[in-house]
Amino acid sequence: MTTVTAVVVSLCHAFAPDDRHRFGAHDGEGERIVRQQVRRDLINLAWPTATEQLLSLATQMVDMALVGRVGAYAVAAVGVATQPLWLTFGLAGALGIGVIALVSRLTGAQDDEGVERAVSTASGLGVFLALLLAAALYFGAPWIVRAMGAPPDVYPHGVLYLKILVPGLMGHYWFLTMSAALRAVGETRVPMLLALGVNAVNVVLDWLLIFGYLGFPALGLAGAGLATTIARLAGTAGMLLVLLRRQGPVSLRWRTLWRFSPHLSWRILRVAAPSAVERTAATLSLIVYSVLINRLGTIAIATQQIAYVVEDLIWLVAIGLGTSCATLIGQSLGARNPERARLAMLEGLRVGGIFTLAVAASFLLIPGVYMRIFTTDAQVIALGTMALRVAALADIPMGLVLILTGGLQGAGDTRVAAAITLLGSWGVRLSLAHIMINILGWGLYGAWIAAACDWVVRLLLFWHRFVRGRWMDMAV
Repeated sequence: MTTVTAVVVSLCHAFAPDDRHRFGAHDGEGERIVRQQVRRDLINLAWPTATEQLLSLATQMVDMALVGRVGAYAVAAVGVATQPLWLTFGLAGALGIGVIALVSRLTGAQDDEGVERAVSTASGLGVFLALLLAAALYFGAPWIVRAMGAPPDVYPHGVLYLKILVPGLMGHYWFLTMSAALRAVGETRVPMLLALGVNAVNVVLDWLLIFGYLGFPALGLAGAGLATTIARLAGTAGMLLVLLRRQGPVSLRWRTLWRFSPHLSWRILRVAAPSAVERTAATLSLIVYSVLINRLGTIAIATQQIAYVVEDLIWLVAIGLGTSCATLIGQSLGARNPERARLAMLEGLRVGGIFTLAVAASFLLIPGVYMRIFTTDAQVIALGTMALRVAALADIPMGLVLILTGGLQGAGDTRVAAAITLLGSWGVRLSLAHIMINILGWGLYGAWIAAACDWVVRLLLFWHRFVRGRWMDMAV
């Protein structure tokens, strides 16, 4: 048992014993059997989702490695153009949280008719959100890139790259909504297989369009954006085809494709709205955080962007585990089995803690190896090596926080999550980042120390919320 797992389990025994009467008594052998069943269900749900996330990360790594060969300005342009997209992905993810919370509850209650109506309603909400976000990104691209503090040699490339991404993003936001609906009923393999196809298309087109192989035009940074857009549109078409042909409540039929329930949309949005506030606040804080770093220059921007991609190895797997916890927790609460919901969260933390500790150790021991995958710039490698060593310490609490957040949101407990995220991201991270960068002059090193402090504070607060158990009584 790893140190992280031991801490989680010991905290569980320290805080939770008095709550057992709520869940139903289990002897030691009975609870062990239930834990094994929950762990098996969690892993069956999590591995396709985690694989999908890792495939997405692999594509980002290939993109970054190829764009890095174009030059530091190209890496920086990708950074200033994609950092604002965190906000839009956060909003799409918040809608997905509402979809998972509702559909998983209806699934646990065995209400197939309700699931079908909820999926059609979620599709309509996804289309509306996609159109709204795409319009804002395309027409606001010049202002967005300028607001991100892009240096003069990066600004025009960032605007062009962002505009090229917009058509693919419009389809991708809807894709994310419908993927959430599938995961809510335990179907995680379809999104994984579609993601595999998207990533394969993206990698091939990157190679062809960035460097101009096999007679294709050498478009450089623009080629990377075009490849991503084409791949995302292909994934959207694939998702639509799957849902039109799929049997079961999570599907779309021509007779129900435009069926929209105001009541169910309200239930989705009631959960999604606090999550949207949380993700918007967190993303805006990350954008401000990035602007502080962007002012350190092109080398710092490029270093930060590469470090983010490497750090996503933990981030995305933890989100996948959090999503799987959300599904199990929602289904368990819908079936009126809160003990299984509690064990799902604990097993998610156990699995996530082991994975996070292993990857964080590699960041600490071989950071230079990661950096050399993406760039040959000696300054970027040196600065990134330092950043990843700090990340090795910050990412352990980060991974556990993401799992706790996902599980609690799956139960519909989104308001407290929003408050904790606001406190950590704005009250801790930005305050310390400002002090360490602008006053103490610690540069990128200080920015990453501030992030580590943020994750530690959030972990303590989220754990306290979990062990109190009030999330098991939330209505969706």
